[in-house]
Amino acid sequence: MGVFDFLNAKKYKKDAEELQKEIESIKEELKDVDKKTSIELKQHILEKEKEIEELDKKIELKNLELKNKDEDIEKIKKVIKEKSKEILSIDETIELQTYGIYTPRYNLVSSEEYKKRLDKLRDAQKKQIKDKTAVNFFDKRTVDGSKAKGRKMTNDNIKQILRSFNNECEAAINKVKVSNIETVEKRIRNSFTQLNKLNESNRVSIKTQYLNLKIEELYLSFEYEKKKAEEKEILREQREKEKEEKKLQKEIQDKKKIIDKDIKHYKNMIDELNEKLKSMEGELERKDINNQILDLNTKVQEKEEEKEEMDYRSANATAGYVYIISNVGSFGDDVVKIGVTRRLDPYERIAELSSASVPFRFDIHALIFSYQAYELETALHNKFNNRRVNAINHRKEFFKIPIEEIKEALNEYKDLTIDFTEVPDAEEYRQTLKLYEKN
Repeated sequence: MGVFDFLNAKKYKKDAEELQKEIESIKEELKDVDKKTSIELKQHILEKEKEIEELDKKIELKNLELKNKDEDIEKIKKVIKEKSKEILSIDETIELQTYGIYTPRYNLVSSEEYKKRLDKLRDAQKKQIKDKTAVNFFDKRTVDGSKAKGRKMTNDNIKQILRSFNNECEAAINKVKVSNIETVEKRIRNSFTQLNKLNESNRVSIKTQYLNLKIEELYLSFEYEKKKAEEKEILREQREKEKEEKKLQKEIQDKKKIIDKDIKHYKNMIDELNEKLKSMEGELERKDINNQILDLNTKVQEKEEEKEEMDYRSANATAGYVYIISNVGSFGDDVVKIGVTRRLDPYERIAELSSASVPFRFDIHALIFSYQAYELETALHNKFNNRRVNAINHRKEFFKIPIEEIKEALNEYKDLTIDFTEVPDAEEYRQTLKLYEKN
């Protein structure tokens, strides 16, 4: 049954109504019995009853057809509803791509996987070219009555159309980016159509199956380059973390050397005082020396505890400082960076972030030491996930949040010591504004 048969439903209803009217008309005729003889009347009644029976069958058949039409209409409505959902999904994807948001088609785990897939795809293209299955062509051509010359001309035409198409595809694929991927696909499809049209007289055309391989290559190549860039960024971050870790270990070793030197100094002083104590007889003098020894032992104990803390920091890869910083002059109000550093002195890391890459220094709103610093950082990132300045690359740790809201969120962490500064100094930025106001 056709998709649009349901449009005739009203017609079937009208037919049924007309049949019902005929029945009523026959009944009226039967009432006029006094005008007919007995034999004529019986014959007439039989004829009309037969007509009524046939009409009832027709009505029943029409009602059955109408019921089937209604069922077909419901099925078609369901299909239309499902297709509408698909269209909405496709429209949403296209709209996102116009804003530079790309939904991966393949989503492979690594660039190596993309490379393998691309190599396999290109091998399939080479095979189609070699087997001449990439094109449609007429193999009965003759030139000057020669089949050999005809074959040569056909082969030349095949090489020409494929070379032109492959060059066009390569040039297009090399220029692809998120904002123009649909345009590049159209360019490839237009090239396919135009080249086939130009070669109609040569009776050579590129097959759709070869075009599909090129479209697949376009999207695979694009995602391959994106994955390589992503892996490069991850590698850069890993190297940055390794660099940070080396700096931390150096800081710890330098700190431990100073601590060991202090401990040795205090112990030497204790030894000297103990020697003095042996030769002293005065009670007051002995008491003073013992107090000095006690103070020095306390200092030794403090230094030993500090040294243990250094060993713990060295062994524990999760201990560090979560920092919340802003740069009003560079990024504007209410834009903060939430990051983590394992350095013993977190101010050094923030000073590095305030290097030549930004015009003004970062201001510190909070430095929070935690033995689970990365967990705390992740928790804050997740809490403010919908406030990210860069919603695509989550390795960028900038958020658009009012400072008061961050302070309120940190109140949840009662077990941590947090000193919070709400108003950033932004000293150089404010001085710059004043200087420009005077001018």
